[in-house]
Amino acid sequence: MKTYHGSCFCGGVAFEADGDLADGTMRCNCRFCRKMRYWEMRLPDPDGFRITSGKELLAETPASAGSETNDIHNWFCSRCGIRLWTEGDIEEMGGRFVQVCVAALDDATEEELINAPIFWADGANDNWWNPAPETRHL
Repeated sequence: MKTYHGSCFCGGVAFEADGDLADGTMRCNCRFCRKMRYWEMRLPDPDGFRITSGKELLAETPASAGSETNDIHNWFCSRCGIRLWTEGDIEEMGGRFVQVCVAALDDATEEELINAPIFWADGANDNWWNPAPETRHL
């Protein structure tokens, strides 16, 4: 495990995240993730996430229609708009979780990014636990 350092584009928000890209990442074909080109790394322990600066600049993406029953929060920098992490508590996901946006990691090496396994989830069909049937467009 490694402590990664991440931030938004303007540098206003910064964080630390304990995880390992080699343990796997996820991308999804749902509407939200497609628009975001989202790529995330789930932390093995949600307590391994720490905001180190800029908490006052954080804003939350509003919940999409139909997701109001989920305890999920998508955070971004209100100054530059860069998406940073998602956190929540969903029983089907094993309870409390934090997922950081891979693109926000400042010290992930090119080698780590190239070699990070990706699970392509089929969220577009609410079939999250199974692979998306097509991923070339993602």
